[in-house]
Amino acid sequence: MNLALKYLCLLRVSLCFSGLVLKVSAVQTNLFPYAALREIPFSQVRISGPFWSERIRTVQEVTIPDLLTLAEEQGKIDNFRIVAGRKAGKYRTCNAADSDVYKLIEDAAYSLAWRRNPQLEKRLDTLIADIVAAQQPGGYLNTQFTLSLDDPAAPARDAKFVKTFGFGPDARWQSRAENWPFAYSQLYCAGHLMEAAVAYFRAAGKRELLDAAIRNADHIGRIFTLEKIKAYADHPEVEIGLMKLYEVTGTPRYLELADQFARYVRFSRPVDLNKEANSKPLVEQDCAFGHCVRTAYIYTGATEVTRATGADDLRAAMFALSSNVVGRKMYLTGGTGNGTTAEQHGRDFDLPIGATYSETCAAVAQGEWNHSLNLLAGDARFADLVELESWNNALAGIGLDGTNYFYANKINLGTDGRKDEHSGVRRRYLFCCPSKVPGFVSGIGRWIYAQDERGLTINQFIGSEMTTTLAGGTLRLKQDSSLPWAGRVVVSVKECPTNRFALRLRVPAWVNGGGPIPGGPYRFGNGEKPKFKLLVNGKSSRVKPDAHGYLVVERVWQSGAHVELQTTMPVRRVHTDDHVAANQGRVALMRGPLVYCLEGADNDFNVLEMELPAKNKITSAWRGDLMGGMTVLRGQGKLPDGLTVNYTAVPYFAWQNRGVHALATMLIENRKLVQPENPPARGKVNTNG
Repeated sequence: MNLALKYLCLLRVSLCFSGLVLKVSAVQTNLFPYAALREIPFSQVRISGPFWSERIRTVQEVTIPDLLTLAEEQGKIDNFRIVAGRKAGKYRTCNAADSDVYKLIEDAAYSLAWRRNPQLEKRLDTLIADIVAAQQPGGYLNTQFTLSLDDPAAPARDAKFVKTFGFGPDARWQSRAENWPFAYSQLYCAGHLMEAAVAYFRAAGKRELLDAAIRNADHIGRIFTLEKIKAYADHPEVEIGLMKLYEVTGTPRYLELADQFARYVRFSRPVDLNKEANSKPLVEQDCAFGHCVRTAYIYTGATEVTRATGADDLRAAMFALSSNVVGRKMYLTGGTGNGTTAEQHGRDFDLPIGATYSETCAAVAQGEWNHSLNLLAGDARFADLVELESWNNALAGIGLDGTNYFYANKINLGTDGRKDEHSGVRRRYLFCCPSKVPGFVSGIGRWIYAQDERGLTINQFIGSEMTTTLAGGTLRLKQDSSLPWAGRVVVSVKECPTNRFALRLRVPAWVNGGGPIPGGPYRFGNGEKPKFKLLVNGKSSRVKPDAHGYLVVERVWQSGAHVELQTTMPVRRVHTDDHVAANQGRVALMRGPLVYCLEGADNDFNVLEMELPAKNKITSAWRGDLMGGMTVLRGQGKLPDGLTVNYTAVPYFAWQNRGVHALATMLIENRKLVQPENPPARGKVNTNG
């Protein structure tokens, strides 16, 4: 093994077994010895840049209180109190209701790394007490499967929800492929419980929910033999949760369970396209089929397992599936799901514009998966995909006001038939996406930094302060970033070890010529290319990107040293390979990491009909008066009658914040080549993203 596999780290954890608290402060072997990079936890990172700070402020002060209020109104919190005997009332059914409450705790926990909030913590502590009170003596915790149907608080036996999804102890752990969706989502809820517990423990140092999650994981470990796992069907998530518990406890059983669930639990559904393929054990799959959130969750959990075990079969499957999703099934904005019935991946290169599904949860999950792949492989192309999701599809899922959300993120659409979060109207509601996307915003610090035995890796250019421990001592630095509006990043060393170590800075794909999505079917046009340069302590450096896409500066550093990355940000046209028929004759616009779109709010013509000839010049300009301030694109296009019009394009993440207007992201460049679409069959099934 090389040094990356042998390094030792100091692990300080409190473990709870049988009511006894065992405090551990010991040198242990790295829990992820087969990963090229080690994650720097969000609790060691504080976001300080204006773009993300303002959004985290909105999440903490507006979004989370509002969603907690919705959770109260919908009975999702009262369900815990009723099950615990703390409140009288009627249990209110909702698909995977517990998971939304857990995700809100996780969202809030991430925000506490930005700023501690005693009032919010008090509200969370009260909520956690209600959750823990609902836990059963053996560790089971799911309100839907706790009360007997004979209980006065239970729903009616003949209620449609009960018949479809199950209710009460008799349905506990009874989910199978042949009776889907009866009794499913129990492992899904458990995984979100574990993630929330670890996040709150790391953010606030409080372990009541962590102890409950440990009891729940131990219960699952007792119930689920390998044989039961192979016969079971559920929405993935417990794999990620178990790996989070493994991170903070070092308990081998959690890694073993995560490995077995990732390999064998059935995440395919009877309604899935090509269910024969995605019903196989995960290591036998190389083409992504199934629900786009489910697949990204199971892939994330399996990649985390691979970081810990080094399993060659899982590693090969993860890279093969990644190549398939990125190369053949992803929209330019980072969205997945082509509109095929039941929110699935479609066939290779079948990416219709109008029908796109591109769920917000799927975009967030893609970010999580590619972050994990980056840690596993140490390759910047996966961090490029995290960046793509962060500034585009995932960020579009939450409105600028912090209280309205998309479920599906569209590419092009008019104004007809737009009525809800599925069809292009942001709405205030609480289900999977509204409870997931705030944590993506408040937890953005998870994805910025990583380290190995050589030093520190900077994957995302987001203004922040970070403290970690390298082999020679403490490293503390500050990053100032002008992204996404300008291309200047300055990393200042505030405190550092006295020995030699490396700083590695990712060169973004939109800078180094790798295309907007490395390995994807998209390519930049032949216009002006970005230029970049690196300065170390004010002096130009000739360092070139290494084989993994990073600029590496290794030396003995001093406090006060700084590294500066400067990039130009010309407007880029993006074209699509011929494999994707829907995009022929069309072009998209990008500047830096941002995809741009035209909305009717800025343009007094039909943006869906405008043609943008290849020769037309495009400029950028700052608009401080527009939606809090942003860079817009401007130029001239042509309507079908030959009339020339002036247009304004805004960042895709900001669309539909000013009312319902037509949207055009894939623009017409050559009207003669544009093909009519035959959208996939569409429909809805009961699901939880």
